[in-house]
Amino acid sequence: MLVVVGCSGSTPSASHTPTPSTSTASASTSTTTPSSNASPGSAPAPGPATLVHCSASVPAGDNLVIGTVAGDPTVVVRDIQDPANARSLCTFDSSVLSPLFVSASAVAYETADNQIIQAQFAGGPTTLLATYGAGVIGSGQYAISPDGRSVTYLDGNTWRLAGPTGNKVLSTLPAVPGRGVNPDEDDSFLSFSPDGLYVALFQTFHVGGSGETAPDQVRRASDGTLAFSTSAMTMAVWASVPSRLFFRDGTGNLHRWDPSTGRSSMTSLHWIRPRASPDGRWIAYTFRTASGTGTIGFYSVQANSVSNTSPAGRSGVRFLSNDLVWYKGERACSTCFGGQPAATGVTYIYSIAGASEITARLSDVNDAWPHTSAPAL
Repeated sequence: MLVVVGCSGSTPSASHTPTPSTSTASASTSTTTPSSNASPGSAPAPGPATLVHCSASVPAGDNLVIGTVAGDPTVVVRDIQDPANARSLCTFDSSVLSPLFVSASAVAYETADNQIIQAQFAGGPTTLLATYGAGVIGSGQYAISPDGRSVTYLDGNTWRLAGPTGNKVLSTLPAVPGRGVNPDEDDSFLSFSPDGLYVALFQTFHVGGSGETAPDQVRRASDGTLAFSTSAMTMAVWASVPSRLFFRDGTGNLHRWDPSTGRSSMTSLHWIRPRASPDGRWIAYTFRTASGTGTIGFYSVQANSVSNTSPAGRSGVRFLSNDLVWYKGERACSTCFGGQPAATGVTYIYSIAGASEITARLSDVNDAWPHTSAPAL
């Protein structure tokens, strides 16, 4: 399984996306059936022993991050409510994959045996949300609904939604053909809308279908019915309230899907790995400079305008709050796979309000909480 943490996770999109690799995408199929009890509803299945351990209580209203701190590979839950005095409150076992926030008091993560687990910071029994099969690129990618009651995930070639009403198949997608991966164009975005009304899957691997099996779909979270489908799109992200989905085509034309008005053309913007602010006002993204290294840009959802703020050599943007944005440093690398830039090992935090950049202690970011918030936060 070729995956990299992406939030949803996330969330921030709460999802993970296929990793650029010298390997080709797998064309195999999965026949694994999710656990019949894999529903985070009224009667969830009990899970294994928890893999997250907290040394202090987690304040309910604080700004939190799942990630790593420079010099330590341990994934932690870190309180950044006061950025100058940030502190790590919980640690994850090294076997944990793709951890995401479910709420201010709970997280979800994947295990080495293909389970999606929910665990509480306060300890106690865990919940088995779902199981998935291996052997297909993207299998196991998942996202949690804003209310924490449902999970959507990929199980082989099958897209599923599990929640209070059971575990249902949303779509059976075409098998992934064997081919290489272009990290600037290929993507797999899976996320609930911020208002929880819709769930979107926009991806470039299970191609060739249409309608109910299209590579790019928006479905209603209430019953799983199809609300919108298209193809040949990539790099999607939810933003704004009410929720709107933004995505681009291969030539860099930006589009928006609105539940009321449908699809609209917005502007020309060849963004890579876009992420929305918790209040939905900004979308941050990477774009390539002439040298091939990345630069961070910002798209104003209200104004349909762009601004470029960082120097060259930046990528992998994540919102920590409405104001603070985290990203990695990178350098040109002619000997790297596909000529892709290489990480410098230095990370940064940018303040939108202060228009300033500082070196960060966070060496990686999986997810940030809250996922949605008022503009004033």
